[in-house]
Amino acid sequence: MLSKKMGRRKFIKTISSTLLGIAAPNILKVRSSLGKIEKTPNLEYRALGKTGLKVTVVSMGVMNCSDPAVLLRAFDLGINFYDTADCYMHGHNEEMVGKAFEGKRQKIFIQTKVHAHDEKQMRASVERSLRRLRSDYIDVLVWHGHSSPEEVSNASLFEFMSKMEKEGKVRFSGFSAHSKMAPLLREAAKSNLHDVALVSYNFTHSKDLKEAVALAAKSGIGIVAMKTQAGGYKKEKMGGLSPHQAALKYILMDQNVSAAVPGVTTIEQIEECAAVMGASFSKKNLNELKQYQSFLQGRICTMCGGCIGECPYGVFRSDLLRVVMYHDGYENDSLVRESLGGITKQHLQACTECSSCSVVCRRELDMKAQIKLAQEFIVRS
Repeated sequence: MLSKKMGRRKFIKTISSTLLGIAAPNILKVRSSLGKIEKTPNLEYRALGKTGLKVTVVSMGVMNCSDPAVLLRAFDLGINFYDTADCYMHGHNEEMVGKAFEGKRQKIFIQTKVHAHDEKQMRASVERSLRRLRSDYIDVLVWHGHSSPEEVSNASLFEFMSKMEKEGKVRFSGFSAHSKMAPLLREAAKSNLHDVALVSYNFTHSKDLKEAVALAAKSGIGIVAMKTQAGGYKKEKMGGLSPHQAALKYILMDQNVSAAVPGVTTIEQIEECAAVMGASFSKKNLNELKQYQSFLQGRICTMCGGCIGECPYGVFRSDLLRVVMYHDGYENDSLVRESLGGITKQHLQACTECSSCSVVCRRELDMKAQIKLAQEFIVRS
């Protein structure tokens, strides 16, 4: 039982660690409560690892956005770091970024991605990205979707990045990961090959990931957090609950995170996210996350990684269940179709032929039902 005399600071630290599984910082400075969306945010910057770049702690994930007005509003708010990829919207996402920031290129940082192929294909991908972005260089180029420590320390991939940097096409490099983030970050900390790591990181993840983030950050890697909203559900689906500022503030309490790149699609959303800068994590925010966690329970895969290694056939379930998140949470069927392209027939066949799923979800997700739903998307696509 918590003492009624316990201070507010100690209460928030204790209860957040107990309920959400991630310890709060030792010192939680309480500022004024955020009662409404501020149109002019108090800009907060952090160093992007050892790169020397100073990025706004709330930056922008452009993946879901198709409206350049949102990018321009983010720019007007002072946000200076934008994450896109060669494959988003079949290249149109990069094109939008390039057009929106033409004439403003020196005032922002752009992070985009490349997939691992042979050098000829990778070089062609980088050249396409440069043309689409209307730029002579990419600030941060990351390998898209690493899933094993071997990829993180792959010397041939790093050699290609080194060539791009020497040619002036890329300033800094790294990798992205949607799963197995903790072991990949530990490997990255040892390998000393990467400047930046873009990882799925939100309030649903375990202490193990938090510790890996700290280790990687200590080695000089700039940690960029994605999937910070744990599904991106709209408040209409949650009975009016709007926990997205709380989720963002929670992850930014971790000082080892250089920046968060929430995926926004509207001006209202980018204003809501930007207003988090300079705001403290309150008891109200904690209650919102408790409600959000209850809403997510059994509903969607949050890619916590708890089920890794449990499938006897080696199927990594979150690759399949990501399509459910894109459909149910993001409500973006174009992303559903894109993500289906990376799912192998062997994995689908293994799940189809398996009479009972032996994987146990720590968040009580009905794996069999969710896999069936993912398969239905595949049949329809």
